[in-house]
Order: sequence, then structure tokens, then C-alpha cells
Amino acid sequence: MDVDSRMTTESDSDSDATTANALGRGSGSETSSSSAPSTPGTPTAAAPAAAGTGPRPAPGYTAVNAVIEKKEDGPGCRCGHTLTAVPAVGEEGSPDYVGPRLILFGGATALEGNSATPPSSAGSAGIRLAGATADVHCYDVLSNKWSRLTPLGEPPSPRAAHVATAVGTMVVIQGGIGPAGLSAEDLHVLDLTQQRPRWHRVVVQGPGPGPRYGHVMALVGQRFLLTIGGNDGKRPLADVWALDTAAKPYEWRKLEPEGEGPPPCMYATASARSDGLLLLCGGRDGNSVPLSSAYGLAKHRDGRWEWAIAPGVSPSPRYQHAAVFVNARLHVSGGALGGGRMVEDSSSVAVLDTAAGVWCDTKSVVTTPRTEDIVQMQQEVMLLLNLHDVVGMRQLLLAI
Repeated sequence: MDVDSRMTTESDSDSDATTANALGRGSGSETSSSSAPSTPGTPTAAAPAAAGTGPRPAPGYTAVNAVIEKKEDGPGCRCGHTLTAVPAVGEEGSPDYVGPRLILFGGATALEGNSATPPSSAGSAGIRLAGATADVHCYDVLSNKWSRLTPLGEPPSPRAAHVATAVGTMVVIQGGIGPAGLSAEDLHVLDLTQQRPRWHRVVVQGPGPGPRYGHVMALVGQRFLLTIGGNDGKRPLADVWALDTAAKPYEWRKLEPEGEGPPPCMYATASARSDGLLLLCGGRDGNSVPLSSAYGLAKHRDGRWEWAIAPGVSPSPRYQHAAVFVNARLHVSGGALGGGRMVEDSSSVAVLDTAAGVWCDTKSVVTTPRTEDIVQMQQEVMLLLNLHDVVGMRQLLLAI
């Protein structure tokens, strides 16, 4: 099996032509809450947002009672795992068709210092993880059913606080921490193209991000794997590494983005919008203080990468949360505040409308003023715009 060829995405074109749609100028608006939800991998037709109308109603949230036929099929209680959306495989209606899935990997079922297992002398309580796993569980979106997968090949070592992201119908996994300490920096790929999934290890040349945990990774512009921040076992980090999945041999490259980027932090989230804009949200800094800011990262046509601070401030600082883009909206859910405290229910779900440049709650109530420091907002937005897109820039500034 040629894993390298599968790592090459469908489009090798540069993504920065689409990243002109930056913070405050979305790639589309969401459907209203009355619309039927779409499954992962299925395009959603979105009507263009009317200028000056503000945020649209947000989708509703409902609990899903998934089917678990056998106890081992369900993931059970755990922390520090990853859940990655993978598109359908094959043609719908054909015998080999497999619908969209959520792939859960790893995580820990116990923390040292928080279980019957005494803390390791090699590390403080809560750092080295007891009960870390290398399990793979699959949630089938169409059948609403959990199952446990047993892939072929050599799996990664048991780990938690790792990163995972989808590249086509593969899940790429890197880093983390387990019972033996920091996991190696190797890239592992779970290939879900065939009926029986298979593990592979991807060969990457040269130096890379190195072992770390609590970092983030996302596929930007359907081409670049970006790894940011985390902790190398000594301190939080703020570095940015990129791997071009369309260039062989694979090689990590350390980026030096322009603009004001995030401070060294861990347990943030990184979400890539469909047009190639990456948004890093929240996290915990070197003093264990939860962060409320969000930063956009985009690639220019000339190859430069640039940070820009997203407009507004999240309703609640947080780390170890979850975030996902639904069209132009970043939905942020849950998280911790430190000291055993979690984000309160009233602000546990926050939505950053990147088309309108405002934070909202789940009812689309604006939680940060649109008119606050308008000049600074415009300047921050313009940082990520290609200067040749004059018409689009004028429309954006009028919308703000």
C-alpha cells in the first residue's frame, strides 16, 4: 500500500488565494436551526448573509443516544483522547460504501494521583498518565452506532493529550504522553480507505516538532499539516511547524509567521476553515492561566504566513475544550478554568462568527460589541487580506 500517495491531497493548488476570506469575511453562513443537520463530508448549501443583518440563529444542540451493542464497542469514560471526522468511502449504494464516521483514538481512563495508582517518581501527579490506551473506536454517523476497530499493522503506543486530524480518509496522529512519558514525534496514519483499517508509520525527513503533548494540529487548505504549541515536558511552546502533504519526501518546516501570534500555551484548539484560515482558540499559558483570545493564521500568495488577533474576546477563557467550524462559525464547547473548575453552563458553548467578526452565544446574542474599537478590528482583519482583493476588502469594511 502506497501510503505516501494517499497523503497527497486531491488538490495541489496553493490555498492562499482563498485565505483572502479572512477574519470578519466568512466563506458562507450557516443554515438556520430549523434546517436538517448535514452529515460530515456532505456539502451544505449556504445562503449568503445579508449585509448588516448580524449573526444568524445558531443550530440547536441535542444529546445523541448512540447504540452500543457490546460494552467493549463503546469508548467509556476517558480524557485526553481525540475524535476526528472522516468522510464517506466509496459510492453511496455500492457494496463497499462506508458512510461518514467519527474516529476516537487513545486517551486515558485514569490519571496518576487521581486513582489507586501512586504517582510515578519520574514525574509529578497528573503528568504521567496511567491507563493510557491505543484503542480505536468508531461512531457511524448514519447508523448512530459505536464499534471498536482492530486495525491491521503496528499501532502507536498508548497515549493521551496527542493530536489527530483527517487527511482525506486517513487519520494522522502525532505526539502525546503515556505511561512511559512523552511519546515519540513520529507520525502515525490510520488508513480507513479499505474495509479493514490499517496503521502505518509515515517517514518524515529532517528535524521536526519533537516530542510534546497538549499541542494542536490541523490540515490547512487541504494541504498543510500545521502543528502549534504544546509542552515539551519542560515548558509551554509557541512554535509553528508545517508539513506539506503534496511535496515528497515529507519534511517538517519550522515557520516564522509575521504578526502578533499567541503566547506559549497548551491545551488550545486549532480549527481550519474551509477556505484555508486556521483559528487557534483558548489554551493555558505558562502560568497555568486560561486564555480567552483567538488568533487567525493564514498563508499569503508569496509563501508568507501571518498571524492576526481575532476580533472580540471569548465569553469565557478556557482550555482543554473542543472547537469545530460549521461553515463560517467556530463553535467552542466546554473546557476547564483550572483548580478543578469547569466552564459554567451559561457560557459553556460560545460561537465565533467569523463572517460578522463577533462572538455569540448559542442563541446568536452578540456577546462582544460590533462597534468596539472598530478601527483596530479593521486593521486586524486587513492583515490577512490579499491587497489585490479591493472589492472584497471594501465590502468587508462596510459590513464591519
